[in-house]
Amino acid sequence: MKNSVFVLLVSSALVAELIFFGYFYFFGAHGYKKIKELSELQENIQLSVADMQRQVMELEKKLYDFKTYPYYKEKIIREQLQMLRENEVIYKQP
Repeated sequence: MKNSVFVLLVSSALVAELIFFGYFYFFGAHGYKKIKELSELQENIQLSVADMQRQVMELEKKLYDFKTYPYYKEKIIREQLQMLRENEVIYKQP
């Protein structure tokens, strides 16, 4: 009788410990679920960084072209600022 009560208490404590451990393993502050969320967040941030690096490279190329090639400057001035040379007329079709 004494032995069976001890076994029951030990097995109950073991089950409680397993439940406690399982809860914190999956749902705790540093649990599997949180690690999975942070891993996905890190992946999204890495994709954003790669995209921004690509954009920076494109802008650096445009800046280099602007400083180096006079025709590129003229193209930007004409297209984006809609400027003309003297005695030029723009005809727009409806």
